[in-house]
Amino acid sequence: MYKLTFVFFISFLTISVLSDTFDISVNFESGYQFKSQIALAQEIRKLKSKKEIEKLIRNQDWIDEYSLVSRPFKNKILISIKNKVPIFAVNGTHFYDKNLNKFNFDYTYGEIIHVEGPVQDFETILELINLVQSDTFRINKILFSYTNGWDIVSKDTKIRFGKNITNTINYLLDIEKIPSIIDLRNKDGVALNYGSK
Repeated sequence: MYKLTFVFFISFLTISVLSDTFDISVNFESGYQFKSQIALAQEIRKLKSKKEIEKLIRNQDWIDEYSLVSRPFKNKILISIKNKVPIFAVNGTHFYDKNLNKFNFDYTYGEIIHVEGPVQDFETILELINLVQSDTFRINKILFSYTNGWDIVSKDTKIRFGKNITNTINYLLDIEKIPSIIDLRNKDGVALNYGSK
């Protein structure tokens, strides 16, 4: 039976696991603190071989990249992990990153945009985020319904797009016609007033 000591160095996001067999250091390069990271470190401390550790890490769908370096004569293993960075969560079940990779995670990271509704078009979600999100406008939620289409919700504002945002964006990007008033409330698309020329 191995005697294990589990030590956290939160400021560096490095977790050290000491045992009679291995001295294991896990470094999370992303700098985020998630329950998933701590759970992984707790699982690693139960394992007895490098092969088992690698298998466990490969099975974590929230890990983007990792490296594992073993120093056999010192019984030392150095693990460096880069997390996938969640951008939005859909219906509280899965997270998606900027490449639309789907993965499980936990809600300890507070910058997540929550998407709700019968969503199947994840590219549109990313397109809406890239179109609307800025330093001055932070999206809290994106809501989709077959009746209203897409709603972007911030702390104080709601922007309603139609069901087909491509048509809406094409209107807004039409070079020959620059609108003086843009109304996004219409459930079937955008209402524009071009004024007089």
